[in-house]
Formats: sequence, C-alpha cells, structure tokens
Amino acid sequence: MELYTPYTQLIPSLVDPLQPHRVVDSQLPREQAGFRRGRSTADQVTLLCQDIEDSFQDNEKAGVVYLDLTAAYDTVWHRGLHLKLLRTIPDRHILKFIMETLSNRSFILHTSSGQCSRLRRLKNGVPQGSVLSPMLFNVYIHDLPDTASRKYGYADDLAIMLSRPTWKAMEEGLNEDMGTLVAYLRRWHLQLSVGKSVAAAYYLSTREARRELEVRVDNKCLEVQQAPKYLGVCLDRTLSFKQKKKS
Repeated sequence: MELYTPYTQLIPSLVDPLQPHRVVDSQLPREQAGFRRGRSTADQVTLLCQDIEDSFQDNEKAGVVYLDLTAAYDTVWHRGLHLKLLRTIPDRHILKFIMETLSNRSFILHTSSGQCSRLRRLKNGVPQGSVLSPMLFNVYIHDLPDTASRKYGYADDLAIMLSRPTWKAMEEGLNEDMGTLVAYLRRWHLQLSVGKSVAAAYYLSTREARRELEVRVDNKCLEVQQAPKYLGVCLDRTLSFKQKKKS
C-alpha cells in the first residue's frame, strides 16, 4: 500500500516536458509556421508564391501586405498572455511556473557616465533567447481574426494576400482586412509599424506596371515596394526572382 502519491502523478509534465508543447501545437492555426516541428520559412515562402501563381492562372491580381510589428516579443502583454494560456494549456502547474518566470524579471539601466537607474520590474514581454518565448508568442497571436485575405506567419513575420479580378476590389478587401488586424493588435497591446510595413502587387499585365497598390492604416499609405523581401526571399511583381532588393 502506497502511503504517498508519486510526484509524477501530481505533475505529469515533469515526466514528459514536451507534453504542454504538443498540446499547444495542436491548437495553433495552420498559417503559423514559426518554430514548429516539420515547418520552416521555406514552407511559407513556397505557399505564398503558389497562391500568387494561382492568381495569375485565374487572371487576377494579387495584393500582399507584409506587416512589421514593433518590438513584438518585448510588448507581449502579460495579463493577455495569461488569459490565452489559460485557454490553451490544461496543466495549471506548468502555467503557474511560466507566469512566475515572466513576472519576476527586472532591470537596471547603467549609463556610460557611471550613473544607474533604480530597479524596475518588467510588466510586458517575453525573454529574448528563451526556448519558451517563440511558443509563448505563437500562443499570444494564435487567435488572429478571420480575414478575406489569406494569412502567412512565421512567428512575428506576418503577411496577408488577397487576389481579386480588379484593383478596386483588391484594395478595398486589403484595407478592410488591415483595419480588422490593426484593431486586434491594439486590443492586445501590440503595435504595427506603419513606417516599416510594406505593400506589393503581383500581376502579369505590363500595361499596369506603374500602378501602385494603395493600402492605408490610420489614413497613412503603406510604402509600396516592387520587390519586397519576405523571410529572406525577394518577390518581384511577376515572381521572376531576377530583381534584387535595393539596399
């Protein structure tokens, strides 16, 4: 007769430390490929290119917005992350441990003149370089709202693509989806960098080669690039892969 309950029954995750990761991974959307087993940046680039090529076959124009988040990992809202982890990880022991590691972080600023600030406690962000941070960030944005545009994500490298027969329909759809995404980001204390986010159009017609896509965020037009880089690959208007991105 056992007089005590083995700790392995109280905290099963100590026996299988990957158990929470498996639970989380099964709940992440397919469009998020960042730091997931069997997924890579090549998958996302290939998927985006295939969808653009499909739009060419359908005689449509494809518009893509490449979103840039300002200090994405450093601005993760702890209370919001806690709420999403409660919905994702069933093991409360692991959840408590994760939140303890995030809440007990502090820093002191030292200047070159020898002065230093008082101790300050971090209320946001996940630690850079931690093996848990990519998973935590994936959980934090796993509930991105539905959009007409298809989404492509590798951690905080996000892109959306919409193909339509006309420029007007494409621009209207992208602007509506960007409004939805920006509202979501603000709700969860993430910030879109309007100055670094870019838009690009993909089509085969040379008659419209000078036409520029107009996508606005807060009444500001996003920069339009002819060959933006996504996950290290320059994607020009016709996907010829011959045009190099200007430095």
